[in-house]
Amino acid sequence: MADRYTSRIALELDGPIEDVGALTAAARNAGDLDRTYPVRDQGDVAQEVHWGGEMHKGVVRYVVEDGTHLLRTEAYIGGHGLVRGMQRQALLLQALSRQLKGRVRAIHDLVALTERDEAWMNRLSIGVVSQDDAIVTVSEGEGTWWVRTHGAARFDVPDLELYGLSKGQIGAAEAALAHVHEQLLRGGLKTDLELEDGTPVFLVPVLEAWQHVPLDWPGVGRAGQERGEGLDGPRASLSVLTRRRFGRYKKDLEGVIDRLPAA
Repeated sequence: MADRYTSRIALELDGPIEDVGALTAAARNAGDLDRTYPVRDQGDVAQEVHWGGEMHKGVVRYVVEDGTHLLRTEAYIGGHGLVRGMQRQALLLQALSRQLKGRVRAIHDLVALTERDEAWMNRLSIGVVSQDDAIVTVSEGEGTWWVRTHGAARFDVPDLELYGLSKGQIGAAEAALAHVHEQLLRGGLKTDLELEDGTPVFLVPVLEAWQHVPLDWPGVGRAGQERGEGLDGPRASLSVLTRRRFGRYKKDLEGVIDRLPAA
């Protein structure tokens, strides 16, 4: 059983939580949690929990970040797949929110770096989940653009990035990344990947990709440079899959860009 809490989604509260142990105990007594026990000597701020009749556990932790009060749920959902994984974490959030009685202001997906609401949580809790509920696409640039995703790493696959785009290619780039993510979520890292037009592609770790593109493109930096919040996890770009030469594939990142239609 995996014990890596790679998915972190938090309830934003209107103030502090005095005792997380008391809160999770109340959720257990209500039948929404199966078991609860303190994390080492942090029982008032962090509790390990089991829920949904499964052995997989998670952590409920109270933290304050930039003055915001968060009740953070930490879980490993990679083995459950997209729909069941997100549903399972939403059920944990829902179990806690029932005990908070109107104190929830918003929901922060700390992996996808986006803010949600309780309607989103409630929809996921009944299993109505789409890919963009878990993986969010962001674009950035001026003249030359950078498109990237956040949220995929919780499913044991890398987030994806494309560099050197024109503004007119942003929509096609977002669709291409979503298409590749769909294949990764279905088949894992060993699956054969392709663009929407059938062009075979493969993953290139971002630090390696930087060696093959202009360093002044948005999103590109020198190896070892800190990339900022949410960009230090497993991330990859895409290269066209060319015929192998001397046992290696040529890195053709710009070939991917050339195959994206401009609006």
